Amino acid sequence: MCLLWLSLNLLLACQPLKQSGGNTYAVVVGVGDYQWSTAQTGDLPNADADAKRVVAFLQTDKGGRVPTPHIRLLLDRAATRRSILNALTLFEQAQPQDRILFFFSGHGAEEGFVPYEMKNSGTSCVSYDDVKAAFRASAAQTKLCIADACLSGRMRQADTKTTAPTGWRESSKTGSQANTVMILSSRNNQVSYESGALGGGVFTHFLLNGLNGKADANRNRTVTIRELYDYMAPRVRANTANGQRAVMFGHFTDDLPVSTW
Repeated sequence: MCLLWLSLNLLLACQPLKQSGGNTYAVVVGVGDYQWSTAQTGDLPNADADAKRVVAFLQTDKGGRVPTPHIRLLLDRAATRRSILNALTLFEQAQPQDRILFFFSGHGAEEGFVPYEMKNSGTSCVSYDDVKAAFRASAAQTKLCIADACLSGRMRQADTKTTAPTGWRESSKTGSQANTVMILSSRNNQVSYESGALGGGVFTHFLLNGLNGKADANRNRTVTIRELYDYMAPRVRANTANGQRAVMFGHFTDDLPVSTW
């Protein structure tokens, strides 16, 4: 995010999260206190709190009551590149009927997400390719990555390690019916903002409000991916003076449920 405020975010389901047909596996990362910065030079007041709020949501009925062993929460100094990449191997436990989720809250860079120890741009980031590779290695049929991050729209660019147009095409392990969704807080040349009044990232605030029911436009007690985006996107724009525009892309249907109660 900016100051650079960033929060990368949340993986939910192709089926309603409460259903009994599958499990959710989540990797949730929040970095506000960086090794090489201070409150005056780039630390993020609310990034780790946003990550905790995402975990709290996942453990509610609307979030699917995800059991603690299925969640990897990495905060601040625990969120090194090595530890994040190791946590992403959790997704390899998922079976085809399951769902995986990746949430990151912290600084964003052109090539990826900034872990605790990263000082300069380069190979020490958690690259977009790293996240894409973890998704392709999972057999889960539903994969969601939500990024509240400066420059996060760059995630749409092609993976340098595959010839696929988006870099998110599935391996034979998953098959062509997989649902993969990216919801990114800003375009590839935009910052993402925190708000003291909202107590966190603007994007994450409206993400969680939407998932908790405010995005349920037809009042059927289910929030779909399209309802969520249509709720969030204009509110993010309005609360950042049009300086931040959320992006959604992937391979999915508009009626894909992301929370239900």
